Amino acid sequence: MLLRNKANGEPAEEDEENLLCIKSTHTYGTTLDTQLPKKLPSASARSSIKEDNCSSRGNSDVDDATDIAKRRKRRLQKRHHSRPRLVTQFSNIVLGSHKSDETNDVPDLVLPLLDPKAPEVIESVPAQLTLEPWFTRRSKVHLSTVRSNYKSSRKHTREEDKIFSVKSALAFFFTNNPYILGAKKILFGNKSIVLFVNLDLLVDLLFCLAYLVEMKQEADVDLYPPWLYKWRSYDLWLFCQFLSIWNTGSFLMRVFMNVYPLSVLLSFRSFIELMTTVPFLISNFIEHGEYLYVPYFLRSWVLLLRVKSAMKIEINLQITDKPVDPLKTKLIQLIVTIAALLYNGMSAFQYCEVTFGETNYTILESLYVVMVTLSTVGYGDITPHTDASRIVMMLLIVISLAVLPSLLADSLSTLRKRQDGGGYVSKGAVPFILIVGTFTPEQVSDILDGFLNAEHTQSHLNVVFLDTNRPTEELKLMERNSMWGHRIQFLYGSVLNEKTLQRVRARYAKAIITMSDNNAPEPAKEDERNTVRLWSLYCYTTTHNVPIYTYNLYPSTAIYQKVATEIICLREFKQYLLAMNCQCRGASTLLTNLLHQREPIDRYDEPWQAQYDDGSCNEIYVASPEECLVGLSFKDAAWFLYSEFQVILFAIKIDSEEGSEHDHIMLNPGNDYVIRAQDFCVYMAESPREINDIKKISTVYAWQSVRAMQNKRSIFSQHSRHKPNQNTIRPSSSTGTFSSHNSHTSTNVHPLDQPSTISHPIEQEYGVARLPSSKHALMTGNRALISRMGASPVALENQLIEDKSLPLCYLLNEPSVLEDLVLDTTDGMDGHILVCLHRRVINIFKFIYNLRSPHMKPYELQDIVLLCATLPNKRTFELINRFPRVFFMVGNCRNPDDLLRAGVKRAKQVVVMSEKENLDQQEKNSDSPAVMTSHIMDLLLHEPCKDSYRIVNLVEKSNIRFMHLLQGKDVAEEIDVFYTPAYAAGDVVVDSLLSNVLLSQTYYKPDIVSIIKTLCGMPGSPCVATLSSVNYASENHHLKSMPMPPRFVNTTFAFLFETMVLDHGLLPMGLLRAPSESMGNELPFVYANPVPSLVLKDTDCIYFITSSKSSF
Repeated sequence: MLLRNKANGEPAEEDEENLLCIKSTHTYGTTLDTQLPKKLPSASARSSIKEDNCSSRGNSDVDDATDIAKRRKRRLQKRHHSRPRLVTQFSNIVLGSHKSDETNDVPDLVLPLLDPKAPEVIESVPAQLTLEPWFTRRSKVHLSTVRSNYKSSRKHTREEDKIFSVKSALAFFFTNNPYILGAKKILFGNKSIVLFVNLDLLVDLLFCLAYLVEMKQEADVDLYPPWLYKWRSYDLWLFCQFLSIWNTGSFLMRVFMNVYPLSVLLSFRSFIELMTTVPFLISNFIEHGEYLYVPYFLRSWVLLLRVKSAMKIEINLQITDKPVDPLKTKLIQLIVTIAALLYNGMSAFQYCEVTFGETNYTILESLYVVMVTLSTVGYGDITPHTDASRIVMMLLIVISLAVLPSLLADSLSTLRKRQDGGGYVSKGAVPFILIVGTFTPEQVSDILDGFLNAEHTQSHLNVVFLDTNRPTEELKLMERNSMWGHRIQFLYGSVLNEKTLQRVRARYAKAIITMSDNNAPEPAKEDERNTVRLWSLYCYTTTHNVPIYTYNLYPSTAIYQKVATEIICLREFKQYLLAMNCQCRGASTLLTNLLHQREPIDRYDEPWQAQYDDGSCNEIYVASPEECLVGLSFKDAAWFLYSEFQVILFAIKIDSEEGSEHDHIMLNPGNDYVIRAQDFCVYMAESPREINDIKKISTVYAWQSVRAMQNKRSIFSQHSRHKPNQNTIRPSSSTGTFSSHNSHTSTNVHPLDQPSTISHPIEQEYGVARLPSSKHALMTGNRALISRMGASPVALENQLIEDKSLPLCYLLNEPSVLEDLVLDTTDGMDGHILVCLHRRVINIFKFIYNLRSPHMKPYELQDIVLLCATLPNKRTFELINRFPRVFFMVGNCRNPDDLLRAGVKRAKQVVVMSEKENLDQQEKNSDSPAVMTSHIMDLLLHEPCKDSYRIVNLVEKSNIRFMHLLQGKDVAEEIDVFYTPAYAAGDVVVDSLLSNVLLSQTYYKPDIVSIIKTLCGMPGSPCVATLSSVNYASENHHLKSMPMPPRFVNTTFAFLFETMVLDHGLLPMGLLRAPSESMGNELPFVYANPVPSLVLKDTDCIYFITSSKSSF
């Protein structure tokens, strides 16, 4: 194709983004399709393959390499043009110079994909007839800007209904005026804060130096009383006036910006301001004010606080990764404190001697006597002659004895910890979180990022790590060189020793977390050791009610850990997420991103990155319903919150019944559910700001908005009542017990949804039933079942009642025999799930259970083929021998012949499991088998089946880059794992992205584990369905995906959300956007909680939470 273009006289390479953005300016009134050029670049063949197949990989290697090279070249050109130039904006204007086409025609990656008629989109269009482009750089329009404009417009609408007053008008002006907002953004930006802190430090330093000049000019004036007036030059007085005005303004800003202004007014700094800056301001209004004596040498104590702030400001604002040595910091504080003591003693001694005595000592003599006194040498050649001087010396000695020993001890303790990693938790470390386990630098980094993130961090919160082994050199370097070094501490010792518990002050911790070692050679024994640690900590802290969280390797360990506040197990989530990905592509990425605390980076090269970046910043929040929501139906509340704040209300947490230890999470409880005051609302939002804004809504406005919406929809429905609806989706058939023979067909299966067929001699009869035993039920991870272990079954008239606490799923009527399930080939089987294992068949019960969930329709069940080098052992097979349509094949998943024999080209989903559970102790990288298997499949699957995709399970997030090596991708560009195409598509499930973040999320959000379990499809508490006040069927509410219905194509997500919630009882959560050349994505990507003005495509898929009364 490249040669054909040359033959036609066309350029071999064209700027793809320029072609896509032709007439993009001032053409937002047209549809998205009309903005695209009729003739696409030579890589259009690649796009057609992606649009038609939605495959998990690109087309041929040649087209991929050409496209990737062009994209890389375009990025390098952008980076080259973004370098600063040695020419000013003013010279450009005067000389009339024009930027090059590459720099001036910056493509808009956001607005062309949004509804051009939406007010927030119109407001986001850069103005052309303003002076701003002359004096500022042209900035891109981000989706965060569109969201902000949407919220501002909604807030303006709400403010219009309020009674007008001068106060409210001024408040609205300062809150919404774009120039005021721009000024606030500049003044309160991180760089501005750092600048002001350094300027305050400089001003106080100049103040202290100015007093030395005044000491040099020491002389009496003929004014009474003599201690109140001292001679001062006029220039020095004016200089001190300027410094005083600056300090007063800085102090007032501190008062107004602080959440607790009274605490600032009653602080030590306020006393210093009153003694040093206020007198200079008063001196302007009194006679001989320039001679008014002011003891502004006391500013040296404020200077000491300024030095501490200047050293930590960049770290506290998280704007630098520059190494910080805590020992160096403490030594600087010690030196500055000693200097402040000497400076204050020298100044006060000299003033008292010259004012109340007859001797005017020089600066050197005053410094000499203070140093001799503090060193306890006491030569006696210079002694205080006045009572005031003696009092100064006594105060100086007392203050030195109170301050210096603690600073010296702190510095020595830091030096000792650097040498051996031991030590103890001091009182100054409170509040702190104690984490017990075995740690690696990567693990510590992830944990700290979760606990000390700017959004959720508590003021002065510290993290203490306790390990049975001495800290490694890497951990020591992290303690003194990381940006969190001043807030972390590494200790070693055993929690089974009471002296160690006393040393780490376990009873005074805000929370304690015990962790099993992920790299332990025997996970079961490591869980046992972790359980014993939990018991020891609980017995020691039980009188102080310290919450204890535990992280296990095996879910079954929870049986012995009932005393824990929350139990976390990664392997529970991993298998459920892999199964969810088989049902809804990208679901693992959607749920994993909800756990991570992220801010929009607003830096991207392709449109898909802008949308993915916007959606990946959403998190889960739990809060009590505000007064405006109480009494509303769930559907009305969900619609109102999304239309006003872009917040998705997707679940309700209700209090547990008496005698039950666990609360219940209800996903999309239904249109008839009325929100109660005692409930808790579960939201998906970008930041806590949106949740706080809900508190400001009046009940009258909320109910008026809902009533206006109902009236509007009632009028619309009357006009469209007689119109046939041709864009509805076929209702799903009801579930029930049925049998399957050979081809696994059933009477309720739609022709387009025929399941896979297999020419296998075995006949299987199966249906929906309860798990056969409590052992199987415990494997599902149901915490409520674990808490009821040992309870006697209920009997009625000498007959046992069926235990309804056991979860439902599809089960065989009779257990299968292993020999009947072993396949030699999968010829005749299509659309199955191929699971690639490596050395042995691991316990894969949760994965299969989720794929046999009762909410699935009979025609949705797929055959599952487990490809492994060996057959499962007896114990593993007994756990899964009741599941239907599960088969085994012996083979090497890195052998192309075995993969072809297992039907890798015909499988709808291929799941490549990690080797974490099968590693030898000498193994270092557990992801190499999975990555190599993925590369083999890349070579085999040149043209994958339609809608087929591959899911790779990795242990470490850094190993995602290895998946791109053989695909010709630029590994250096993939810096953040969250923005790799494979992860954005849900084709990679990484253990380390879940394990460490769950710890911090559980601490800050105690309900997060239960919410994620419910979204993953783990069976919830069976008591939910029997609540008398709630009409809720838990088995019918789950996360699902479906193709975009035709009626929503080319409409906005706001229209889709309103229609699905109010008309069909379905709750949209996000989109899976298909590969598109216009957006620059080779793989699909997840877009959670899209902006309301997003234009939908026919290739999109919708993530939604189902409802038992849905008409879809």
